[in-house]
Amino acid sequence: MTIRVTREQLYELVWSEALVRLGKGLGISDVAIAKQCRKASIPIPQRGYWNKLQAGHVVARTPLPPRDLATVDVIEMNGELKPEHKERFSGEPGIESAPEDIDVLAARFRQRLGKVTMPRDLMQGDPAIVKLLQRDEAIRQKMATTSYYFDKPLFESAFERRRLRILNAIFLAFARTSGGGGYFRDRQAREVSIWGPAGVSIELDTPKPRSRGRNQESTENEKKLVLTATAGERFPNLVSSWADDEAGKLEDKLTDIVVGLATISEYESRRWQAERAEWVRKRAAEEKEARRIAKDKAEREARERAIAEQQARLDELLGEAKAWQDAALIRAYVDARRQRESFHEPSKWEEWALAEADRIDPLMK
Repeated sequence: MTIRVTREQLYELVWSEALVRLGKGLGISDVAIAKQCRKASIPIPQRGYWNKLQAGHVVARTPLPPRDLATVDVIEMNGELKPEHKERFSGEPGIESAPEDIDVLAARFRQRLGKVTMPRDLMQGDPAIVKLLQRDEAIRQKMATTSYYFDKPLFESAFERRRLRILNAIFLAFARTSGGGGYFRDRQAREVSIWGPAGVSIELDTPKPRSRGRNQESTENEKKLVLTATAGERFPNLVSSWADDEAGKLEDKLTDIVVGLATISEYESRRWQAERAEWVRKRAAEEKEARRIAKDKAEREARERAIAEQQARLDELLGEAKAWQDAALIRAYVDARRQRESFHEPSKWEEWALAEADRIDPLMK
């Protein structure tokens, strides 16, 4: 099963009992709970907290810091949320009572984020970037040992190195503020996703080509970059694209880019949650309607069975009455025939006829 709780609800749970005991109750390891708390910026009791509390010492909870854009609000974990756990927090599990204004979250995030800088040494950067560079180095070493190796490094040019430095700065900023980062879905580092409250896919490349003459093509050092969040198409009110322009290069806009991507991630998260809530509402309505239909069907079938049973009893009664009349009619006929023929001793036919009357007469059974 999947446990779905809000950040505030998980905070109440982890401060209700020791993580080891809580984990056993939920069916999750205490390490997994602690990891989710770190991702959601939820403080957990320090070592010795529960011993001091049990000994009667005055201890205080570490307050839950206010949420910002890089902090997930709904946490999902494998396990089972039992009734005794639900009693420890308010509201429905996983349902936010009143989402905060996104502008307020953005202001908090910008303050916590600070200025985003771009480290020069990529080999000390985000693991996803380092992995690409290590692959390039392995290719170079292979090329040095054989002339029949046709794969080539992809990130040797100044343009590609610049792309990686910008992506590295963004990845590290998200890793520092949300415990996430970014990852690549392709070898060329063109399909990029950022971790956040909801994943955001981005593109970082040269502007889409226009018709240009041969002499107008950019040189390696003149290539401009455009960074676009593909989800921005769903939110036309948001800035979702940044480019090298008169206002400066992307390196000068890194802080605004990270805040912008986090804002889009929050919008995506709320859109997804709204869609999920609508799905849950429709599912509940469908299940309610299915239960109503099933109840109506059961009641109809019960009424039909009662009517059928009543009709069967009436048919049985009418059948018995008819058999009783037939038996009486046979006896009357036998008596009339005896009188007409002046029988003195019962004949075999008379014995048979009276026996048949007794056989069908319900009162003789």
